[in-house]
Order: sequence, then C-alpha cells, then structure tokens
Amino acid sequence: MNNYEDTDPWNANSNAWKKDNDPVVPTTDSEPAFSRISSEFNALNLSTPLDTTEEDTGFLPANDVLEESIWDDNRNTLNGDDITTASNIETAEAVTAQNDPGHTNEDETEADIFEWTNNIRKTYRPLDMDIIVIEEIPEREGLLFKHANYLVKHLIALPGSTPSEERTVVRRYSDFLWLREILLKRYPFRMIPELPPKRIGSQNSDQVFLKRRRIGLSRFINLVMKHPKLNNDDLVLTFLTVRTDLTSWRKQATYDTSNEFTDKKISSEFMRMWKKEFAEQWNQAASCIDTSMELWYRITLLIERHEKRIKQMVHERNFFETLVDNFGEVTPKLYPVQQNSTILDINSNFSVIKKHLEDTSKICEQEREETSGTLSPKFKIFTDILLSLRSLFERYKIMAANNVVQLQGHVELNKEKLESMKGKPDVSGAEYDRIRKIIQKDRRNIIEQSNRAWLIRQCILEEFTIFQETQFLITRAFQDWAKLNSNYAGLKLNEWEKLVTSTMDMPISRE
Repeated sequence: MNNYEDTDPWNANSNAWKKDNDPVVPTTDSEPAFSRISSEFNALNLSTPLDTTEEDTGFLPANDVLEESIWDDNRNTLNGDDITTASNIETAEAVTAQNDPGHTNEDETEADIFEWTNNIRKTYRPLDMDIIVIEEIPEREGLLFKHANYLVKHLIALPGSTPSEERTVVRRYSDFLWLREILLKRYPFRMIPELPPKRIGSQNSDQVFLKRRRIGLSRFINLVMKHPKLNNDDLVLTFLTVRTDLTSWRKQATYDTSNEFTDKKISSEFMRMWKKEFAEQWNQAASCIDTSMELWYRITLLIERHEKRIKQMVHERNFFETLVDNFGEVTPKLYPVQQNSTILDINSNFSVIKKHLEDTSKICEQEREETSGTLSPKFKIFTDILLSLRSLFERYKIMAANNVVQLQGHVELNKEKLESMKGKPDVSGAEYDRIRKIIQKDRRNIIEQSNRAWLIRQCILEEFTIFQETQFLITRAFQDWAKLNSNYAGLKLNEWEKLVTSTMDMPISRE
C-alpha cells in the first residue's frame, strides 16, 4: 500500500487511510459514510488505559481519515487495483444506511450547516467601531536605546473590569510582541493579526515611522478584540487591564500557553456536517491568496500615492498664490498707468484669484487629512486581514501534519506478528504481551491524533466562515472612497464656479 504521505484534515479526496483490502468507495457530495464514521469515532474512549485487555477489532474506521493536504488540489491518487465498480458504491451505501438508523439526510445536513455557519457569522462584526485607542507617550525610556511607550485605552468596559475602573494602561512594543506570541501558541490555527515592524536606535526617532507603527499597533489590537475567540482570552484582557508594568507581571505570574485543543474532543455533529466542498473552497482561497494580496496592496498603494499628490498640490497652490502676488507688483511697470488704467482693474482681480487658491488649498489639505486618517486605514485593515489568512495557511502547512498513516501501518504489521505467534509453543508470552501493548499504544495515538486533526479542521472552517464577513470591509472602503472624492470634488467645483463668475468682470478690451 503506497499511502505513506503526510495526512491532513483538509483534502477532500484522499485515500490515505484506506487499507489494502478495503473496497474503494468514492465520496459523493452527500458523503453517505460520514454518519457511520462519526458515530464510531465519537464512541471511542480517549481515556482507555494502554494495558486494556480489549480485543483488537478495528480500532478506528478505515475511512475516518485525516486526509491529505489542502495545499495540493491534485493529490487525488488512487492505485489502479483499488478502483471498484458502481455496484460496490451502492453496496457500501446500503450498508451505511443499515448500520446507521439515525443517518442524516441531505436536507437536514444542509440545515445544520446553515445554522452552524450563521451562528459563527453572528459572532464577528468587522464593521463595528474600534474600541481600543493607542496614543504615543512623548517621553522616552531606556539608557542606550530609547524606546517609545504607548497609552492603550479601551473605550468600553471589558470582561472582568468595572465601568468605574481606569481604562488606560501603558505598554511597550515588546508587550505587543509578547501578546502575539502567546496568541500564536494558544491559537495556532486562528487568524492572528501581524504586528508592524520593529526598529531600533536612531530609527526610533523617525516621527513618520513612529506614527505608522502606532497606527499599525492600533489595527492589530482592534482586530484581536473583534475576533470572537481572541477577544475573550484571559491574557488579552490582562494585557488591556493590568496597570502594572507588563514585563514585571510576566516574571511573577504563572499562565498557561497550551493550545486550545487541550482536553477537547471533536463533536460527532460536526463530523456529520462536514462536506468535501469546504476543503475545495479552502483550496481555492489558498491558491489565490498571494494574488489577492498583491492586487489589494497595489490598490492601497494608489490611495497613498493620491494622498501624496494632494499634499504636493497644496504646496503648488501656495506657491502659485505667492507668484500671482509678486506678478501683480510688476505689471504696472510693464503696462504704465499713464498709457491706460485697465491694468489696475486686472490687478484688482488678482486678489480674487489668490483667495481662490487659498480656499482650494484648505480644501485639498482637508482632503489629504481625511484620506490619511480615515480612508487609507480602511484599505490597510483589509491588507492586515489577508496577511493573517496567508499566515494561517503557512502555519497549517508546518503544524498540522501527523503520522496516523504510519501508525496504522505499524499496527497492521504487529497484528500480523500476533497472528503468526498463535499456536506456537515456543513463543514467549511476555513477547506476545509486549507486541499487544504496542498495538494498543499505537491505537491510542491514532485516536488522539485523529481527534486533533478533526479539531484543526473545525477550527479552520470557523476561521474561514469568519473571514467571509470581511468582504464587507471591501464594500465600506470603496463606499468611503467614492464619498470622499465626490464630496471634495463638489467643494472644488463650487470654488471654481465662483472664480469663473468673478473673473468675468476682468477687462478684455480698452472699451
């Protein structure tokens, strides 16, 4: 059996757990064998002691698989001698229905999926206002390298705090870094936001860099607080509410960093609900995440460039105003009043032009500030979300692997050894018991790793369901972009119309 590849809880088409003598039953959309698998898996006792005398009969259903990688859509290999006819499929479905009286029909499964996803979606509201405000404290600390401190304020009462409590804490960049590391340990298969980069030395005196880093830290902590799982984490709340120096607190406190799957068992309801289409959707998202990030990054970059062009336009209009004023001083020398006084009428309208340039400069400056402070962050926040999703894909590739297939092969070999030892008087009873206990230990490892992989599958599906709600951030970003440009285009148009009306009085002849 050539099945010893990395097992994975996402690939919809793997046969990695299929035994050599098992008939291949291609999985249909309704996945008829899933209810049987779920009920058998749920019935397994994860606390069974290793020295149990329970007879070794099947240990784990052959099709209850942690399937191959979502990162390779083409991992759908079947050996030629494993292919069966349609009659095998019908027989398998009949056996499934017979062995599982409570088999859920497709309509009920769809209803369960809708209810499950709907409940997940309701927990995540990415369009809600930010509840954490971060301000930089002007005073610096440190002997050799000065570092910035940040005043972190929550605008609402958090769990475990009272409305009358002080809602501000002082944190360093290293405190944010510690918090993210903790979240990665506890929730490795969640969308953990990225932090802005760290710089040291003279770069920490760069005000532009410090401003961008403060805004990046604000986006990070607000994304954490909008996440339905992360926002209730005890260490997140500690980070936001404990007023003592966090470095000192970390040295004294004892806190758990084990991941969220510890002592948790997958529910049979989720296993019954699972459909291979979920994995296929993730495959599509994984295949286009880099392209999506590149495209959105360029869109965001154009927004930032537009902001810089507005700033340059303000500078040019101010310079334009100075030039017009200076030109008005020399025109009487070019056109002596003694020849004709019309030049004075022309010069008198220069004040109208200068007033127009001054007013439009103010409008452009307001547009630049609103683009920088309000519009651009709404594009950047979606960049942060795409980056957190890509990082989740990368962590999955590194951390989701298991050796279930190898363990099952090991069990099969040892079972054959036990079978060959029966009826042989020269076989040691101690050796027989040793091999039997190895089988029991491997079976337990298979169950535990299988449970973990199903929990990963559930966790990632929750994250993908949450991610679907971020599409409305795209809507809001472009809505605000259109409103901002329409608003300031209208203000500028009004100023231009006033200027056109005023300059109509400028003389164009001597009559």
